[in-house]
Amino acid sequence: MEVKGKILAKKGDNKAFKLDDGNWYNLNDPVIPYLEKMNKGDEVLVTFEKKGVSRYVSKLTTGKVETPNTETKTSTTGFACEVCGAELKDGRFKKCFMCNKKGGTKTGTTGTSKTNYGSPEDIAGKQRGNALNAAGTAVSGNFPGVDPETIAQAVIIIADKLLEWARAEENKE
Repeated sequence: MEVKGKILAKKGDNKAFKLDDGNWYNLNDPVIPYLEKMNKGDEVLVTFEKKGVSRYVSKLTTGKVETPNTETKTSTTGFACEVCGAELKDGRFKKCFMCNKKGGTKTGTTGTSKTNYGSPEDIAGKQRGNALNAAGTAVSGNFPGVDPETIAQAVIIIADKLLEWARAEENKE
C-alpha cells in the first residue's frame, strides 16, 4: 500500500517515524538510510505492508513527485520538431537531428519501436529482468541469517534504483 504525508516525528535510531495521518511506520533495515536523509516536515511517499497492527516500510521517497511536462515548446522561428518540440532553423525537416537519429515518432502515434530489440513492451520487460538480476547479484551473500522477506525487499529497492538509472541513461542518448 502507498500513502503520502509529512513526517511529524522520527525515532532516534531512525527505525520508525510518524506521519501526519497519526500512524507510526517501522522501517525495514534497507530503508533506514533513506529516512536518515529526511527531516521532520518533509513530504514523503511511503510504500508499506501491514502486518497485524504494524506497518513495515519497504520504500520511502520524498514526496516531490515530478510530473512530466506536457507543454509543447514554442519556437521563435515558427518551426519545431514534431516529436520533442525542439526549435528548428527552418521548415526543411519535420524532426530535429536527435529525434531523427533515434527514429522517434510523434507522441500519441501508434507503432513499434524502430530498434532491432523488439517492441517497447519487450524492451521494458528486458530492462526489468536485467535490473532484478543485477539486484539479486548485488545482495547475494550480503545478508547472512536474515529472513527472506527482508532480502526480497532489499532486492526490490536496488532493482528499482537500477531500473531508474538505466532508463535515465537511455533517455540521455
